[in-house]
Amino acid sequence: MTTLRPFHKMPVLNEAVVLLVGSDERLQELLAEAMLKEPKQFELKIHLARSLPLPSEYDHLRPRIDMVVFLVNLQSQLSFSTVKSSLAHLDASFFLGKVCFLAIGGGRVKHSMVDMSTVKTLADTHLSTLLLSELESEAGRAYTAQQLLQMLRVCAGHVPGVSALYLGSIIKRPTIVSQDA
Repeated sequence: MTTLRPFHKMPVLNEAVVLLVGSDERLQELLAEAMLKEPKQFELKIHLARSLPLPSEYDHLRPRIDMVVFLVNLQSQLSFSTVKSSLAHLDASFFLGKVCFLAIGGGRVKHSMVDMSTVKTLADTHLSTLLLSELESEAGRAYTAQQLLQMLRVCAGHVPGVSALYLGSIIKRPTIVSQDA
């Protein structure tokens, strides 16, 4: 089990790879399907993981990962704990714009087990983007997929003159998309 590094493999032309890390496989799959449905000008590869580290025996087969998205379900303390423990297995250079925290399940605040301010503090501590979304609705998934693809495009180097370091300033902060949208 090794530390995941962003620049130890060469990029592939017109390809972008995102790693979705979270303890809820159903929400990961819903988000992955929504991302695949969106129009894009590059080949998208999505890898799912329940937690980090990834098994090292498959490292030679794994493509270069351009962006890591941590899904934090606000209704599950296990989800937050999994994400927090996984952070130790990322190389520090990933935190230069190539990590995003996605807080989900916040539309039902009375059922939240994890306080939103705790997730915001975690994202701020790691100088990473925090998106809020409700993946239970089709509109919420589509909006989140669009935001993540926009970020991934930058992280993969498909936007000339824009570095992943600038993501925090160019991505508008969305509000929670409710299930009624």
